[in-house]
Amino acid sequence: MGKPTDPYALSNHPTYDEAGNRERIAALAARGVDVWGPERVYVTADVPLENIESGASLINVTLSGPETCVGRRSRIGVSGLARVENCQIGRDVELGAGSFQNATLLDAVRVRGFAEIREGTLLEEQVDIAHSVAFKNTVLTATVVTGSLINYCDLFMSGGTSRKDHSEVGSGAVHFNFDPRGDKWSSMIGDATGVLLRSAPIFVGGNSGLVGPVAVDFGAVVAAGSIVRRNVGPNCIHVEAMRSQLAQPFDPERYTRLGGKFIQTARLVGALQALDAWYEQVRLAFAADYEKTLHHAARRQIEHHIAERALRLRRIIGKLDRSLKKWEQVSGDGSAACIQEHRLLIENQEQIVKALVEPGPPLPAPQQAVEDYQKRDAKAGHVPRVSNLEESAGAAFADWLRSIADRTAKKMRALLST
Repeated sequence: MGKPTDPYALSNHPTYDEAGNRERIAALAARGVDVWGPERVYVTADVPLENIESGASLINVTLSGPETCVGRRSRIGVSGLARVENCQIGRDVELGAGSFQNATLLDAVRVRGFAEIREGTLLEEQVDIAHSVAFKNTVLTATVVTGSLINYCDLFMSGGTSRKDHSEVGSGAVHFNFDPRGDKWSSMIGDATGVLLRSAPIFVGGNSGLVGPVAVDFGAVVAAGSIVRRNVGPNCIHVEAMRSQLAQPFDPERYTRLGGKFIQTARLVGALQALDAWYEQVRLAFAADYEKTLHHAARRQIEHHIAERALRLRRIIGKLDRSLKKWEQVSGDGSAACIQEHRLLIENQEQIVKALVEPGPPLPAPQQAVEDYQKRDAKAGHVPRVSNLEESAGAAFADWLRSIADRTAKKMRALLST
């Protein structure tokens, strides 16, 4: 069956060259890229053509941006127009219709259609996304699966052992990252050790919601239709009982205790810092040439997400002077505790931001574990490589990742207790 064409398309007019698009498409086709013609594919002049590997298929897509790259056997625009701008796309990736901007998608990722995926997003190997999703500052580690109609911005998720035993999010799930004051929070499902594919999967049922910032631990189940407002521990099911209606005064300028939310943010940032160390010391050290571009880009997404968290906490602290004045006018209702914590946050603002953006001195990865990873068959891909690590190597990597992640929360707790 031949590739469809539109005989009435302006691009078919012999004098219309779309600012050199036909020439660029011809150059890609000559290099072995499967391009479905100028009526379906537009490549802007700033895209380095050498970044599109032979064997890639450009079906219905606009490619733009000097940082865009597409790996071989990837198929872009399979279900409609995909707008791809400054994205790093690995091999064997399949993208449907949607908008993909400043994101990194590693090998064998599939996004079926009508997605909006933005900066700070990293989708690792074999992540599978259904229809109509929105991600920004979102990290999904290898083999995580989500359904359709999902908004999971400002979130880290890991868990599971393989593509058949994975963490999953049901259709209609939402991460409520904004609160009534306009503040923006992040949440964590699993933790950085989930990259080792040795953790119990996490199941988040459909039509559920996470009110950030919260954490859901490995092995947990969030029942469909539930709203998660507090952390969910390991190997338990969260079912929200019927909540009675409660109306009480609300002053958007007067904050209550924030310490728990700041510590939870520090936990998530610690997980991102551990993930960054994993890329720097393990994945990049033994990456194939084409993977290095992807892994450097992955680190930039992690850095962007961390910077966003620091910015959001700084903005909240910037509003506490007004809140403090209001608490000083009342008594009772925990006013003394709120006043004390407000003052601590204001006084320690720079140290709080520093704790997030400066992880501390590097902690070297365990040598025995690194050597075990190195000797695994690189041609098989990262998922089999990490899955086949010796138990001792997996345990050593897990301890190393936890030691990095825990430092940030420990710093935050210290700043809130002085």
